[in-house]
Amino acid sequence: MHKLKVYATRQAFLTTSLMLLLCLYTAVGICQTPQPSATLHGTCVDAENGQPIPDVLVRASSEKIERVYPDRDFSHATATDAEGSFSLTIPNESETYYAFSLMALHPQYQSKLLRQEMSTDKNHYDLGEIALRPTLSLRGNISGGENSQGLIVNLKMHDKSADFFRAAAPIEHAAKTDTTSNFQFSDLYPIEYTLTISQNGVIIAFINAINPQEQPHISIQLPKLKTLYGTVIDRQKRPIAAARIYATRHRETPFGHSVLLVSGQSDDTGKFQMQVLETEAQYLSLEISKRGYFSRIYQNVVIGKEPLIVLLEKGMTVKGHVTLPGDIDPETHYAVKVFPVEAPMEPSLNPLVLHKPLLSRHFPATESTFTVDGLFSGLYRLYIVGDGISATAINVEASPNSEAVPIIADRPTSTLQGQVRWADADDPVPNAVVSRSWYPWELNPSDMSMTLDRFEVETDTDGKFKFDNLTEKPYQLYIRAVDAEFETATNRYQRINIHKQVEIPIPGTGYRIYIGKRDGTPFAK
Repeated sequence: MHKLKVYATRQAFLTTSLMLLLCLYTAVGICQTPQPSATLHGTCVDAENGQPIPDVLVRASSEKIERVYPDRDFSHATATDAEGSFSLTIPNESETYYAFSLMALHPQYQSKLLRQEMSTDKNHYDLGEIALRPTLSLRGNISGGENSQGLIVNLKMHDKSADFFRAAAPIEHAAKTDTTSNFQFSDLYPIEYTLTISQNGVIIAFINAINPQEQPHISIQLPKLKTLYGTVIDRQKRPIAAARIYATRHRETPFGHSVLLVSGQSDDTGKFQMQVLETEAQYLSLEISKRGYFSRIYQNVVIGKEPLIVLLEKGMTVKGHVTLPGDIDPETHYAVKVFPVEAPMEPSLNPLVLHKPLLSRHFPATESTFTVDGLFSGLYRLYIVGDGISATAINVEASPNSEAVPIIADRPTSTLQGQVRWADADDPVPNAVVSRSWYPWELNPSDMSMTLDRFEVETDTDGKFKFDNLTEKPYQLYIRAVDAEFETATNRYQRINIHKQVEIPIPGTGYRIYIGKRDGTPFAK
């Protein structure tokens, strides 16, 4: 049995993890005054037979009262002994911490995350038995192929919630079939996976969903591949060589995965021919593309019904000659981002309402002349952006024989900085999260809201924050902070989430922003 995934031994897993964490903890703690602490005790047991589990890596993190996001660095670690027991010490300063998170990890068990609030008068927490469920295995056999040895079998976990700690669970697994066409996976979780089998980079089998808890063994009969063929031509019916063809099998459920079945390209006569896994038409699409042409996407493709005649239309081009700031790093790049000329360019704190660029092309700073192709005929708005380059816009006409348009983009960028303070006590607010609005030219065509954390910072111990590399334009700021009030009835701190939005007319000036129950002025220079 050959496996692509190599698992460390239990001892190596624990030794490496503990040494790294303990070295870090020791280095940080040298020459510091002892701080109030709490001790966590517990026992890790097998959820199926109740037996203790030795060598479980237990990691814990104290969560600060004033942090908007949980502080889960899990820098405190230990391992369970032969009886499955552990004891772990974490910080417990009542005015700083309010809760702790604990994570239990073992190569043969499903990871688990616990969280508990802390009390100011308590420094010992008995967590009792922590039941861990064993990970699952999946065995399979493949038949129907001429040579089923050395096939690549892949599993990818579905994107759905679960009752185990997903963040510590491996998302993808891969294995090879052995000489008897068998394969095996371990360390799996009770959730659905998409399974694919590939040979020489071509997907030859696809199973949308399989749950190893419900189906620990599977037999797979390889289906026959079908021939997909066609010709790529231009409007004058001339063949287009080296056009790329991508056949994609789309997911059947919201939580499953799509997969690229096979890719190829057209020959000198514009023809292409590929062996494609037989797929229901509703799940199969075909994309044909070539630089300088408009891409074509065909949905609901029926394989082998008739040759495809693919017409690609030549795109128009835009050319420019750009002047960048004189002190720009010659090793860096600048981007040319293309928008419809009528697209609104107002900033927003919500990325979903912004117009993303139609195209984004990157060029070395040493190349002052650029060409962007693949556009429809018409008027566009270009933005020149990059590190140290203030966004510069110009309207250009895309045409078959356009001349280079001069663009002066030599303005440097600005810095937006400030300090967040409590309005009641005029004290700085540390660990406040400050989000700024963004402009469409700061996005890429592939940007998703979850990738936009680059527009968010956290204030330091003095309540200060800073955003660099900005264009000198108005910005909106959204500030989130946590105020803590001690309740004698519960003997614990009550966290109060406070938020505020302000308008900043121009970067380059330090601003003081007040937040709290007795709010001050929106901002002050």
